[in-house]
Amino acid sequence: MARQTTPYVYGNTAQNTVPRPYYNNEEEIRRRQQERREQNKRRKPKPRVDKTAVFLTCITFAAVMAVGIFYIRLQFQSTYLSKSVVELESKVVEMEKTNQAALTELENTMDLKAIYKKATKELGMKAATADQIYTYESKKSTQIRQHGTITNP
Repeated sequence: MARQTTPYVYGNTAQNTVPRPYYNNEEEIRRRQQERREQNKRRKPKPRVDKTAVFLTCITFAAVMAVGIFYIRLQFQSTYLSKSVVELESKVVEMEKTNQAALTELENTMDLKAIYKKATKELGMKAATADQIYTYESKKSTQIRQHGTITNP
């Protein structure tokens, strides 16, 4: 079977169907070597690493790391202290509730009539007269807490 050598066209350009001739003579080899030498001479020299820049970059990196670690440590302490404060505040609130309940229970168990009887009959105390009573106004608070009714005998 005979092979066809029909060139195909891809896109808007035709491929080169004729192969380049291969030169194997010494003159061509010398010419190529000379071109390579000239290209190597024209190449820019490789940039060398500046030791000062590397040193300053390392110092900057170390400083940033130290500041970052210090910041994270402070954040941890802040969170820990916030949790401690919340825990202590809840304990204080619980203790205040307990104390208030104990005070209310104590006041409820106190019998003011029995105390008045004991004071007047057994101890011989008498109710205060009008000239013995002094009134004053409290500048601290306007609230007055009354636990029971006040009666005059």
